[in-house]
Order: sequence, then structure tokens, then C-alpha cells
Amino acid sequence: MIRNIIFDYGGVIIDLDYQKLYEEFEKLGVKNFDEHFAQLQQAQLFNNLDKGRISEHDFRDALREQVNLTLSDEQIDHAWNSLLSGIREEKIQLLTQLISSYKTFLLSNTNFIHLKAITKYLLRMYGRVNLDSLFDQVYYSCSLGMRKPEPEIYLKLINDHALKPSETLYIDDTIQHVEGAAHVGLIAVTYDPAESLELFLHRTLQQLNQPA
Repeated sequence: MIRNIIFDYGGVIIDLDYQKLYEEFEKLGVKNFDEHFAQLQQAQLFNNLDKGRISEHDFRDALREQVNLTLSDEQIDHAWNSLLSGIREEKIQLLTQLISSYKTFLLSNTNFIHLKAITKYLLRMYGRVNLDSLFDQVYYSCSLGMRKPEPEIYLKLINDHALKPSETLYIDDTIQHVEGAAHVGLIAVTYDPAESLELFLHRTLQQLNQPA
């Protein structure tokens, strides 16, 4: 029986638009931003940002040097945050319902620039600064100094709450993060953001909770 559910944030809860991201950077003169950052692979600069190893200021300076362009902080942040398309209300309703039946967690590779943008979005759209109350606990890579698919980040969550991996479902839209979760024993599944999360979760739980 599944008793615990761990959700990825971007691509599962937050809709992402990589094409919009590339278009916004191209408008600034960066023609090949996908070579620096993509869903399946990203430059070390972005890994360091996700792990909180560099400040926002140092990230912007390093990015300016990497793309060899004079860009303002505002231009960089606007383009960088264009990846975030929003959170559909039905997903918030789903999370609200789940917490009464399961232990739920959020485990995200993210950075403080994106988190600030998400806070502004949630305040504007839903009158709340975060979704923390919809989970038993949230885990952000930039606060932990580690990121998926490193096994340590999954193990921290598991050990913090004494979870049994065989009773814990992990949902992510990025294949290497799903593989990382499976490697530490979690029941890991790949979610297609084009599908309804509610229907996907209902079907997955139904399959996993069937008697052997």
C-alpha cells in the first residue's frame, strides 16, 4: 500500500515552458540558451545555483560572462523566470485533498530566483506565499546544498520521516530524477505534464494498491 507521496515541483505542480525560456533569452541576444540549460542537462553554473552554492548576484555575473552579453539583472530574471507558466487551481485542490489521506512531500531542484517569482505568483493568484501547508514538508535543493538525481537528497527526505521506500510513491517529469529515486528504493514513476495530474495519480495508485 502506498502511504506516502513525494512530488516534484516544476513540471508536476508548476507548469513549465522551455520554449518560452529559449525565446526570451533569444530576444536578449542569446541564440543557443538550450546549450546552457535544458530539462535533461544543464551547465555547472545552473547546478551551483540550484544547490545554493552561488549567490543570485554571482549567478547573474557568471551568466553575463558565459553568454558574453551586457544584460541587466532585470532582463536576466525576467527571461529566467519565463520558464514558470503557473500552477493550475485543480492541482492545488488535489494536494489539499491528498494531505488528509497520505503523507505528502515536495522535493524540488530549484533556486531562490525562481522561488521569489513563485511567491509573487502565488500571492497574486491565490493569496498565499507558498504551498507549504499542502505538504508534510517541502525540500528545496537550494536550501539543502544537494540536488536530484544525487541519492543523498532522496535519502534525506526518507530518513527525516522514517519512510518505507516500498510504501512511498515518487512522481517526477524528468527521467533521470525518476531513475535516481528508483535507485534508492522509492516507487518512482514518470509523469507527462500534458496529462491531468489527478487522473494520472488515481490510475497509478489504483495499480499499485491492488492486492498481489
